[in-house]
Amino acid sequence: MRTGGLLQIFKDFSNWSTVAVVPHIANATHKISRAFWIIVFLFVLGMFIYELYIVISKFFSYPATVNTEIFFEKLAFPVVSICNMNPYKYSKVQSTSAFSNFNSLMTAYKNAMAGSYSGDSYGFSETSGQSYDLDARAYDAQILEAYQISDAQKEPALYTFADLVQDCTFAGSPCSSSDFTRYIDPVYGACYSFNSDKSLNFSVSRQGIQFGLKMVITVGQTLVNNNNDFLPTTKQAGARVGILARGVLPGLDNNGIDVGVGSDTAISISYTQNIRAKKPYGKCVDREPTSTDYYQNYTYTLETCFEGCKQRDTVKHCSCANPRFALGASDTACQPNKNDLDCLQTLKGNQTNSADPNIDLLTECSCNPPCNEDTYSTTVSFAKFPATKYYVAVSDDSTIGSCTTSSKFSSQTACQNWYSSNGLILQVFFATLSYEVYTETSGYTIGNIINDLGGQAGLWLGLSVISCVEMTGLLLVMCGFAAKGGKVKINPDDDDFEGDHRIKDVEDVKKELDHMEKNHKDMGMDSDLDDEIENDKKIR
Repeated sequence: MRTGGLLQIFKDFSNWSTVAVVPHIANATHKISRAFWIIVFLFVLGMFIYELYIVISKFFSYPATVNTEIFFEKLAFPVVSICNMNPYKYSKVQSTSAFSNFNSLMTAYKNAMAGSYSGDSYGFSETSGQSYDLDARAYDAQILEAYQISDAQKEPALYTFADLVQDCTFAGSPCSSSDFTRYIDPVYGACYSFNSDKSLNFSVSRQGIQFGLKMVITVGQTLVNNNNDFLPTTKQAGARVGILARGVLPGLDNNGIDVGVGSDTAISISYTQNIRAKKPYGKCVDREPTSTDYYQNYTYTLETCFEGCKQRDTVKHCSCANPRFALGASDTACQPNKNDLDCLQTLKGNQTNSADPNIDLLTECSCNPPCNEDTYSTTVSFAKFPATKYYVAVSDDSTIGSCTTSSKFSSQTACQNWYSSNGLILQVFFATLSYEVYTETSGYTIGNIINDLGGQAGLWLGLSVISCVEMTGLLLVMCGFAAKGGKVKINPDDDDFEGDHRIKDVEDVKKELDHMEKNHKDMGMDSDLDDEIENDKKIR
């Protein structure tokens, strides 16, 4: 390969190239001038390479942006789930044979609270002097004991819809038990969800408390004969309420709202929709990233992922599953004995020792947010119920009845006092019909990187599309030169001149003119002819 050919290629390219500085380097007449332009070229080339690195790094970091849109339109009403904080009627627990072991637990708990641990098979004695730990252990034991009883055997002790809901209206129109779906919660017993059935289509086109769901709920802390019907382990009198999108796990044990008796609780809600980007621009997923999906029948949420992670951790450490969460097909539930209760207690961490913390869901669980999520933000306000002079009025079909017509109480005042200790009003409504949609999208696309690269190339090197075409042409010429092994001729040589017929024709003309000049001299031609011959020579 001839280096002279390469130099000629580069020299020709530098003469007509539009790339900044290159023509200055090629056409410099002094070494100092050429060295200066070379330094300038190296500087701008270095700056371009630096900016190129920044642009490429930014692209491969896959940044995301969130676009916010606000809409105002008719809204579907959420699913409203209610549960009695007392899961089972104590009177039925004491009189139903299926609850014999459960009743023994209640007796052992009452004894432990009194300082006696006789008949203790649950490890209550280990919590002596720590009432919080005693309550927590008793609560866990209660869930384990309840799991040993089938749902059919639990029926007598469960609260019916009529026990809980004395009156129900939606946007001023009556609602009934057919608008609710019952499910058995491992913590709260029988719960009822409004608008969870897909065949229902409750929605609102007006905001405000008058256009929402209103219920008069009774929890039965005491019977109408004033006998207490709450379990000894139940600490609060009221309802547990959850407000979620349809298809989402209720999860009231973690995400519910406590609504106490003797109150009118108004819950205003606002709707938000989140649409998240998938990898590489986001971390959202459609399902739990594990083969053991305990909640595959529910819409995926962070809550279902965390619950499944906690259950796997329980099975790993205790060789049994906690009935508080969903169980897999091959899982065996933990038994209501001291050993399993001790193991479940260790998973919660030591409440007095920070060196023994609870499971860290953020680091020990591979959970990412769902790609599409509907959420309802709540604002809760309270008022006393019933007022001093108000005699409760409910539907004529209710189990308890209104204080002005009910025959279950000795007087209207007695009825009012009973509702004050056992009843509450729950109202759920939209605070506004406007809602926000947050959409996460790629923040730096191919179009963005091309624009930035073009801007940096033009700023530092003066490159344009024409410059790129020129360099492509240079590359093709160099490839062709290399492929021919340097045999591509850049300038014609002596052989080319000798073989060119045009040059031969010129030589023949020259010889003919020389011959004519000689003849003229021999013949003594006049000076005009001599002048003509001289002109012809000049032309040659």
